[in-house]
Amino acid sequence: MMKIYIVGTVGSGKSTLARQLGELLSISVFPLDDVVHDGKRRRSEQEISDLTQQILQQEKFIIEDTLREQFTGLLREVDSVIFLDLPEIFLKYRVIKRYFRQKLGLESANYQPSLQMLRQMFIWQKIDRRDLIETQPNLIVLRSKRQIKKFIEEVSNDKNDSWLGKSRR
Repeated sequence: MMKIYIVGTVGSGKSTLARQLGELLSISVFPLDDVVHDGKRRRSEQEISDLTQQILQQEKFIIEDTLREQFTGLLREVDSVIFLDLPEIFLKYRVIKRYFRQKLGLESANYQPSLQMLRQMFIWQKIDRRDLIETQPNLIVLRSKRQIKKFIEEVSNDKNDSWLGKSRR
């Protein structure tokens, strides 16, 4: 089995890493934003629960999220947690860059890019769930773009899952 949860704050590269790992390992990727939102509509709690259960029933999956409180229980359901713990200044730069790319139509969003949303993203970046993340037995912490790139290369060279059980902090 290969059930992976990629967590990190807004702008940390969760979606990009999930997409890359999904392609390398031929595993379905589920951004939990898509579980919570159907386009611009927020799903009901029942819909969110049903979709989450559908994902968990699969033998292999990659989920990615900021680790919203409603999804912290999923930490117990996965084989490995990948925590993208990048420097704060880098994360702020990425959020600002994303905002402008979305405003210019160069990047899609499932929300309306606005100054209010940009401000909200900076607030979300301050939420710290390290206490929950750092207790995970199979935790991989990646703290820089270089570490992320090296990790992807390692997975690419070793698709037999031996990297999965290696905890790195």
